[in-house]
Amino acid sequence: MTRQLRARALSSRFEPLTAVPDDPARSRLGVVRFAGTSFNPVLRAGHPELTVCLADDETGFAEVWTSSRGVESGEHKAITYAHDGEYLFCAGRIPPCDEHTYAARLAFRAALELAGKLGYHHVFRMWNYLQDLTPQMYREFLIGQAEAFAKRPVTWSGLPAAAVVGSPGGGIAFHFLACRTGTPTTIIAPSGARGVYLHGRLFFTAPSLDDAEELMSAANLAQWGVDDGFGLHDITSLKVYARQPGDLSLARFECDTRLDHETGVAFLLATLLQEDLAVEFEGVIG
Repeated sequence: MTRQLRARALSSRFEPLTAVPDDPARSRLGVVRFAGTSFNPVLRAGHPELTVCLADDETGFAEVWTSSRGVESGEHKAITYAHDGEYLFCAGRIPPCDEHTYAARLAFRAALELAGKLGYHHVFRMWNYLQDLTPQMYREFLIGQAEAFAKRPVTWSGLPAAAVVGSPGGGIAFHFLACRTGTPTTIIAPSGARGVYLHGRLFFTAPSLDDAEELMSAANLAQWGVDDGFGLHDITSLKVYARQPGDLSLARFECDTRLDHETGVAFLLATLLQEDLAVEFEGVIG
């Protein structure tokens, strides 16, 4: 399938927290609300909805994942999900606890058990929002997550396919996308920017737009066996995480001057896993 057809099949956009408009031509695969509190994922109007504690009333927004196909949705052991025959969206939440390895193993076993039963064997993009994030806490969480993958017939390309962000509350919120066909390809740039390429699209995380540009270049993609290439104008949606308001303002100016005016961009103050990073860019290309 061509890049254009895939882009129509799965897409994301940012909308206000209040009155997220419907698109009659598309079905909602999942909604992630960035707000001042956190809630367990629920099914709302036939799609999963997860609320992540990472914003306030003024800066909050909803990230809406949609499909051009009809979707089926449901719940499985506290995991909410929807799928369209090609893509699966799963969302879960682990309440605040001290046993991060055990809790992560339990939650992801349930999610991956579901993905395997439904026939979505390739997890290609994942988002983890961890309260009071520290390197030690993340290591404990990652061990449990890896143990869950080791016990299920579901593939995962590891850190390159995962965004890890610290939140001020709410325990651990997570959601992921899995596919039924195609093989995700891990892409890494010399700068450390990383991502996963699938169906003509690149899902990426980078410390700067320059690093993202290097990651998506045809020369770098060729190093990983991918015959494709992108520019910053191909970014369709982008989330920017920053430690301080001043860093966020600088990132906003850079996005305003370097990205296409139709690119959806959202900005969040958050704790980053790498202590030497002030800003992190995470988005979708193609």
